[in-house]
Amino acid sequence: MLLSVIFSSRALSVVLVCIWAACMAVAFWWFQLRWYQPLEAHTGDTLFDAGQLALTLQTPAAPIEVIHFFDNTCPCTRFNTPHVRQLMSRYATSEVHFRILVPDNSQQTDARAQFPGAEVRVASAANYPPASPAALIMTSQHGAQYLGPWSPGAVCSTKSGDYVAQVLDQLLTGEQRQQTFQVARGCLCRWSVNPSTASDGVST
Repeated sequence: MLLSVIFSSRALSVVLVCIWAACMAVAFWWFQLRWYQPLEAHTGDTLFDAGQLALTLQTPAAPIEVIHFFDNTCPCTRFNTPHVRQLMSRYATSEVHFRILVPDNSQQTDARAQFPGAEVRVASAANYPPASPAALIMTSQHGAQYLGPWSPGAVCSTKSGDYVAQVLDQLLTGEQRQQTFQVARGCLCRWSVNPSTASDGVST
């Protein structure tokens, strides 16, 4: 009787493990089909040149300013947004100021909901990045220090690397970066612009 009970318990454990493994396999397949494969199509190399942005000619009000180029029509944005919010929380000091730029007026409401309290503006034609999600980091003393993706890989997150955090850590210790002209890899989409709605511009 005891052996029968032990055997039944082991058999049940095996069945439960098999069910769990099957569920994990289905979940992984779903993720691959729904998200990873589409993101792979957007993962590649892009040339970033901060000299093409009028913003780099201006001096930020804060010692360090991070400008996030946000486009909610890009599939990569879904995974990048939690990463950006995490860094905004980590570096929420008087020394670092975050600003959000969007392609057109229709995205301002969503951007304000995604990044509560952050300044949100529509990028003027003189400040269109080559791709997004991307970050421009400037300092009041040395100007533009970084322009590029937030992190590499198909899924933009802290787990796949953290370009922006590395730059901020260096700048906060007094070092310079000067990584403003580069071919960088990441999950990126071409900046989508509707000229008829991109009228707010950037005044700073």
